[in-house]
Amino acid sequence: MSRATTCHAAWLELVGDLLQGPPGVREFPHARVADLLVRSFDAACCSLHAVDRAGVDHVVRGWPEGYLPTVPPFGIVPDATTQPLIRWYSVTRSPAPQVLGRVPREVAPADVTARWAAFARPFGIAHQLALPLRVGDGIDAYVVSRPADDYADADVELAGLVLPALTAVLRHHRVVRAVPGRRSERARDARLTERELAVLTLLGAGLTAQAIARRLQTSPRTVHKHLEHLYRKLGVRDRLMAVQRARDAGLLPTAPAPDGSRGSTGRPPRIPSPRSGDGSGTHLVT
Repeated sequence: MSRATTCHAAWLELVGDLLQGPPGVREFPHARVADLLVRSFDAACCSLHAVDRAGVDHVVRGWPEGYLPTVPPFGIVPDATTQPLIRWYSVTRSPAPQVLGRVPREVAPADVTARWAAFARPFGIAHQLALPLRVGDGIDAYVVSRPADDYADADVELAGLVLPALTAVLRHHRVVRAVPGRRSERARDARLTERELAVLTLLGAGLTAQAIARRLQTSPRTVHKHLEHLYRKLGVRDRLMAVQRARDAGLLPTAPAPDGSRGSTGRPPRIPSPRSGDGSGTHLVT
């Protein structure tokens, strides 16, 4: 079996585990994703980055553990003035994967590239491929790095296939992580999958199938399939009955009072960084 086939199978398994598993997962499996990225792109390491509004790079975590320094050496913190990939995304706002060596000189002049190479080479980083999760008011991205052999067209093509799946499962996790534990337990008792719970949660918030599809980065047809499964499991025939039955069963919050004193605040939940603590520090894909 070829490496590409093995990698595709591993990514499908990851997506299946996240979407079709029982509700209740609280943390996103960043380490598992990083391991898959390292294997998929034959990289030496993978790092998760959060670039703030000022263009300053914060390495949230790196894998394997200990490969990259946890504290920037020499007091140098990469930012949009020194790191070519950060400059690329800051200037272009492109949502596509990009290779360090393919950043045009108009964006990262030769002297910038040379200084970055001198800084990164001692850490076994000569070539990098970025997979941006969010680009706009800040940048969030996984970056895979190699000490030798630049990334080829096939790597960029594979990154283009992996990235939509990765951003989709992150959006999914953003929805289900905000569901209180007691509702997740009731969803498990009702034999809902995580994906069905995500769809039901957004349905209860008043979103249409098309809006749910946009939020979860999937197709309306797929959402309708999940709705069919939900209707069958809840013993109902339409969305209004499904929402009411789910509220009665404790799968959704009770309807807001006329004065608006109850119900959702409407603020989207946040994807946590893989810091082990209480949610403090840099957060991704807010």
